Amino acid sequence: MKTFISLAIASSLTMFISPCASAQGDGVVTLGGQVIDSACGLEAASVDQTVEMAAEPIGRLLREGEGQRQPFQLRLVNCSLNRPDPLRPGGSLPDWEHLRVTFDGPTDRQGRSFATFGGSQGVAFHIEDATGQESVPGVPMALYPIVDGDMTLNYTVHLVGNGVPMLAGDHTAAVRFKLEYF
Repeated sequence: MKTFISLAIASSLTMFISPCASAQGDGVVTLGGQVIDSACGLEAASVDQTVEMAAEPIGRLLREGEGQRQPFQLRLVNCSLNRPDPLRPGGSLPDWEHLRVTFDGPTDRQGRSFATFGGSQGVAFHIEDATGQESVPGVPMALYPIVDGDMTLNYTVHLVGNGVPMLAGDHTAAVRFKLEYF
């Protein structure tokens, strides 16, 4: 079985502006950007990731109940606990203390894992953090303390059986993640 899982953060604002009057031609200018109130930036390589997982023999999945763990990371850069108040120049809001990650996507195993799509069947994707906390699709994980500078959040993804008879084949999944700061 060949496995791919794609992680993406999707949050952008796109504006379309069309000129009202133009004697020599018409055009469209597409502007994009984002203003965020955030303690950290997300390293560009962490925004859109593809995690290639090793082929898993059905026999091992049946014997062990899960596949090999494949690590992946979310790298946060330029974290700052200070939080200036945009409405009061020179003023500040309470410092940032924690962040929370939520993974979301199509579910399997009664909402406990992420669904796979493709030619295989009988498996789902399961995500855990470095402490072993399981990610439930759409449910925020425990709070992490924020530190000044750069931070790396470590996770693993692996296949688990979903109760359907297993069938060999390729499969994929798309999982979104959201970072919230408190």
